[in-house]
Amino acid sequence: MEVLADLLRALRETAPPPGAPVRADGHRRPPGLRREEVAALAGLHPAYYARLEQGVERDPPDWVLAALARVFDLDAAGAERMYLLAHPPAGPTRLSQRVRWTVENWHTAPVFAVNRRLDVLAANGMARILFDGMDHTDNLMRHAFLAPAAQEFFPEWEREAGSKVAHLREAAAEAPAEAGRDRPELYELVDRLSSESADFQRMWSRQDVEADEYKRMYHHAVGEILLRHDTLTVRSAPGVLLYVCHAEPGTPSEEALTLLGILAAGETSPGRP
Repeated sequence: MEVLADLLRALRETAPPPGAPVRADGHRRPPGLRREEVAALAGLHPAYYARLEQGVERDPPDWVLAALARVFDLDAAGAERMYLLAHPPAGPTRLSQRVRWTVENWHTAPVFAVNRRLDVLAANGMARILFDGMDHTDNLMRHAFLAPAAQEFFPEWEREAGSKVAHLREAAAEAPAEAGRDRPELYELVDRLSSESADFQRMWSRQDVEADEYKRMYHHAVGEILLRHDTLTVRSAPGVLLYVCHAEPGTPSEEALTLLGILAAGETSPGRP
C-alpha cells in the first residue's frame, strides 16, 4: 500500500533539478532533487521535510501539501492523490477552500482551523510564524506534550497543557454520532500521547483540569505575549473550530503581536531556513 512518504521519495527522485545545471564535465545533472532542495523550494525546514519522507510526520497540514504539490509541479489529479494519502477518509476533517481562504486572509491575529482532536487543518501566516521552528505543529496536543521546545514556548506550561487536556476530554464526551470517525481518531491520539508522555498520562487521569482562554507564550523574536484565545465554530464545516488569538488593546502584547504580523508578512511558511 502506497503511503505519503513513498510518494514524496518517488517524486523527489524523478523531479528535474532546478535549472538543469550543466556539470563541470559538460553533462547535465541527472533527474532528482536533494531533500534540502525540496525543503528550500517549499519553504520548509529541512529536518521537517526529512521526517515526512521517513514517515515520522504522517499528518502534514494542507498548506504543506500545497507547497509540495507546487514544487513537484503536480496537476490536479496528482495533488489530490497526495492529499488523500496524507488525509485518508478516516483521517482528520478536510476543509473547504472557502474556509481555508478565510483563515489565510485573516491578517490581524494568529488563526488556526482545527478539528476536535486539535489537528491543525489550516493556519494563517501569523500562526505559522508564532510556532516557527518547532516540532509537532500539525497537532496542538502533540506540540504541547511532545515538542522539545514547548515548555519554553509556554512559560505557564502546566496550565496550558492542562487546558488542552480539558479540551480533549470535552471533545471525547461530545463528539456527535454522525461524526463517529472522530472518536477512534481521538482515542488513537489519547493512546499515543499516553504512551509517549508521562505528563499527558498524569493529566488525563485527573478530573480537575480546566480550559483557559488566556495563553502566555514566549516567541524567540518578539518576546513574551499574552493572548486571549477565542474559539469560533464554522457553520459550513461541522467539527471544525477556528482558534483566534487576540492581544488586549494598549498592552505590550499588542505591540508584540503587531511585530509578529510584520514578520509574517515577509514569510510564506514556518520553518523557513
